[in-house]
Amino acid sequence: MYFKETYFYNFRNIQPERHEWSVGLNLITGPNGAGKTNFLEGLNLISGWGPLEKNTRMSDLICWNSIGKGNGASLSGKVSGEADAEILAAVTTRCSLKFDGKSSNAFAVRSHMPVLSWLSSHISLLKGGASNRRALLDKVGALVSPSYAVRLHDYRYVLRQKSALLRKSRDAAFVEKPMLRIGAWLWTAREEILRMLAESLDEFGELLPSPVSLVFKRGGAGIDENPSADFKKAVLLNGDRERAAKIPLVGPQRDDVGIFCGAREAAVALSRGQSKRMASAVILASALVVERVLGKKPVLVFDEMTSELDSDGRLSTIRALERTGCQIFATATDPIFSDLIEPHDIRDGRFVQ
Repeated sequence: MYFKETYFYNFRNIQPERHEWSVGLNLITGPNGAGKTNFLEGLNLISGWGPLEKNTRMSDLICWNSIGKGNGASLSGKVSGEADAEILAAVTTRCSLKFDGKSSNAFAVRSHMPVLSWLSSHISLLKGGASNRRALLDKVGALVSPSYAVRLHDYRYVLRQKSALLRKSRDAAFVEKPMLRIGAWLWTAREEILRMLAESLDEFGELLPSPVSLVFKRGGAGIDENPSADFKKAVLLNGDRERAAKIPLVGPQRDDVGIFCGAREAAVALSRGQSKRMASAVILASALVVERVLGKKPVLVFDEMTSELDSDGRLSTIRALERTGCQIFATATDPIFSDLIEPHDIRDGRFVQ
């Protein structure tokens, strides 16, 4: 699937104009503050993912000083590929979606139009915190399995319940049973996603400085191979610590992924540039997993993906991106490789031809 055309009205600082896109690599350049990331956020919104950053209020996405003040924002994307359709998003204090003229929800839109979006901070899979690595597994899981997103939502709900009970020094035993059931399911799903990612990494060996291994680390556990037994034993073992800390210490909310070059952790063994290339390889492998499961190529959205890379690293990354065959939207402050790719230049929210 790919975006043929987009139109954003009253959204952030993006000027209302229709824009057609290539089925391959679309490089968006412009100075800081020109609207590059805002445009990517619009793509993220109409593909069912919501704002790029957590805790962003929908009302903050509406342009505050120009067209249609008080009327909200509207976004549309005409898509093609396995099917032709139009996605519409209406933004006020919430976001309402329509797919092919019919009201839809985020789960359904993502299944029709799979998109993987990454901010530059999210690409720091090696140097960044565990939350970035969990986000990778969750994005892939939500696309390849609708039940994954539902289970993750349900788990977060019971996690909040247990957290509230622990803060009040109350017995949390009655919420631990659903936590165990859903948490063990998520562990199994995440381990399978990581297995598929590891297999797909071989396709992007030119970005890897050395052979890489990925190891799933169950949050606060690892006592028993069986996920259900592991969760139960870990909760019993950490009960006193949880009550003292007043936070849950066992479960998917504390999962991590170990990334190793040989016996050494990649975050320690690799330079910043090498880490960025390896992270790019892992992200591209995730796109391959989505394609193999869904039978359709996802759209890839990157903010400043080639920053911190030298010319060879940038060229290798661009070549690997093109080789996926996916439609790609990538931002850059400078028009890198303009001899290879015709960039779409954006100034003050308007694309300049």
